[in-house]
Amino acid sequence: TSLICPISIYFVMDCLPLLCTFAVCSAVISQSLDRKRFVVEGAVRPYGDGQYEYMHPRPGALHVSELTSIAVREGDTVIPDNLDSLFNVTGEKSRQVKGRTVLARDNKTVVFYADQPFALEENVSVKFGPGLRVRRSERRKKEHEAGCYEWSFWIRTEYGSASVQTILPFDYLDEKNEQEAIELGSIPMNRYRTLPTWAAKWRPSPEGEKAALDPKNKENKAIRDGELYYFGVGGNYGEHIGQSVITTREGDLVWWVKASAGAGMLGATQNGRLALWDQRPNDGAMAVYEVNSTYQVVDRHQMGHGYPLDYHNAFFDEEGNTILTGKTKVNGVLHNVVHVLDASTNVLLEWRSIDDFIDDADPILPGEADNGDVYHINNAERTPDGNLIISLRTCNLVLLISGKTGRILWRMGGRTSDFTFIGEDMDPPFFGQHDARQMANGNIIMYDNGRRWDIGGMRPSRVLELKLDLEKMTATRVWSFTHPSKLSSMCCGGIQIVDNGKGRPQTVLIGWGNGGPFFTEVTHEDRPRIVREFEGLAAHQPLLHHWEGSSTERPRLLLCSDANMQAVEGSRSTVGLQDWTIHFSFNGVTGISKWRLYVGNDSDVSLQRPLIERTKTAFEEIITLQELVDSMAAKNVTPTGDSNATFTDLYVRVVPVKRGGELLRPSKALKVPMAVSSPSAQPVPCSCYQPDIGRREHMDRPKSGAGSAVVDMAAVNECAELCMTSDTCETFFFFEDTGECELDETRDKKRGGLHSLKGVISGRRNCLEDMR
Repeated sequence: TSLICPISIYFVMDCLPLLCTFAVCSAVISQSLDRKRFVVEGAVRPYGDGQYEYMHPRPGALHVSELTSIAVREGDTVIPDNLDSLFNVTGEKSRQVKGRTVLARDNKTVVFYADQPFALEENVSVKFGPGLRVRRSERRKKEHEAGCYEWSFWIRTEYGSASVQTILPFDYLDEKNEQEAIELGSIPMNRYRTLPTWAAKWRPSPEGEKAALDPKNKENKAIRDGELYYFGVGGNYGEHIGQSVITTREGDLVWWVKASAGAGMLGATQNGRLALWDQRPNDGAMAVYEVNSTYQVVDRHQMGHGYPLDYHNAFFDEEGNTILTGKTKVNGVLHNVVHVLDASTNVLLEWRSIDDFIDDADPILPGEADNGDVYHINNAERTPDGNLIISLRTCNLVLLISGKTGRILWRMGGRTSDFTFIGEDMDPPFFGQHDARQMANGNIIMYDNGRRWDIGGMRPSRVLELKLDLEKMTATRVWSFTHPSKLSSMCCGGIQIVDNGKGRPQTVLIGWGNGGPFFTEVTHEDRPRIVREFEGLAAHQPLLHHWEGSSTERPRLLLCSDANMQAVEGSRSTVGLQDWTIHFSFNGVTGISKWRLYVGNDSDVSLQRPLIERTKTAFEEIITLQELVDSMAAKNVTPTGDSNATFTDLYVRVVPVKRGGELLRPSKALKVPMAVSSPSAQPVPCSCYQPDIGRREHMDRPKSGAGSAVVDMAAVNECAELCMTSDTCETFFFFEDTGECELDETRDKKRGGLHSLKGVISGRRNCLEDMR
């Protein structure tokens, strides 16, 4: 199988902290680490007069959350006796603080939780010990009792969160995306109707078309291996906000979803789940959700200590811990927070920029904090030596944080860098970077934007790889890739090193942010060449990973009259049959090899003998009513037993077939009103009807049992007509399970409040008016 290590997915809307990093390492690096490149800490105890490996909050810490826990880690395995007597906590205002003490999942960190939040602006004193007993050696069963220690910290004033609007320096309107759609021209995805017509679309770029013809790429089976799936997220403006996709490595769509504004997908976890950013109706803020292979939510993650997520990071390490990034605003400056949380949501480690960025150690000079978002974290993940690497875009800084103590081990880039940089075009070495990570060989690789939205152009964006020498504190450029077009991205972007398996060449997957193609895959060699490239989706951080998706829903099946762009109302000719199309797909399901189509004269369509069997060629299959009628004639199938009937209702169902012959769940029956040899229905403008799209609030709407077994496009037409004749309706929502039609007076221009929701068909009044 292919090996991917490390993988980091990183969905960020960077000029607004709206991205996330997800990472997985699927192999344990067993070789000894080169100390010239890695920081390998032994037993370190910098806290409590040399007694403790980690303490939180730090002694003397300021602006601490009133919801903080208090944690102490000696460094060795704790003997869990009398833990409740370890902490004596008092507050200036809270007085004696009652709470509970737990041993975290690492069996090393003891954590105190106060029963009530601390009072704002109070000084909190902690007396720890005696009584903490640890086992120094499992082999010798040697025990040690740590000594006592006292310290204090200050609780913050009331937290004032920074809104997206105060951080985002610009705004994008729908017209930008409409123009992009025009520039893409006629591509097969434009005919899809089981997806919203405004769903992201892509195609091979000119560079991708050239790569497809390259004999080296054609002959190299390894690079064209199809067992990995691509996970991508939309950009931070217009129609692409909240859109996430899974495609094959060759760019064929597998799964599409629209979530809340700013939401998106981070990728696949080690346990075979997807990680998603979203805000569900019962949540007051964004959270990280894990969904299983049927896309059902099975877990949820948020920051500890009441800090809001900053929408950049979700890294799942091999110890079962989750690494998240958050934010806290102090005196108008947005500071960053990193948490390592165990499976019980105990905070094992907290790093805050406000604790370390003080005076000369602050990478931002006085007077540079005008816009508030002066650090802007955009990823935090494990390194092979067990530490944490952190990227801070606005101050052009990459940090290595001790995975044991939470202290800074080295700084790279910006005005407080510890390194001397060697190589061409290394002044500055990187600028506005994203997705910095440490490779298995110790090199640091990142997406170097080369510019920021608030600074302007400096140089083209590139992937940059640096070789470290921690003895000489040098970082030498050893590899880079700049796009042939010299594109420059002012925000977002990311990379992934893809190990394609033994004997297969390594490749690099690149997401260019808002300034370039959807994604590019290049060879990781001295003279890199493009293997594949797609354009059309304003996407961010890429990921290739194994995936097997299924569904608890039914395939989507629709009847339309506008996909061929020729339908004429009242047409009864053979040309009319050619204009009408049946569309079917099964969103999120992998491994489908073919489709079987069945017809009947009532909604209980028999699935004994298929009328048509078709090899799956794309995400959505399309057949015309002419093809349907011709197939019925060829097999002597009549829609009704009455030869004198002029009109009849034909019903169609489809069944997907997986490789190996497994039959999946059939679709509902699609009602097709027919005259003899022609459609009798009114035109169905599917380009104005968005399937499986409702409002986020509709997710709480109770379902009514089994629901309707029929897809009736005439009922959708009636709902649309009600909206058209209403004086106030702007958007309609048709619920297939009940036949209910909801008319809405609002028109969400950016569709930020819209959300994928099975069984809902929605549309806008203005689109219908334009069609007429």
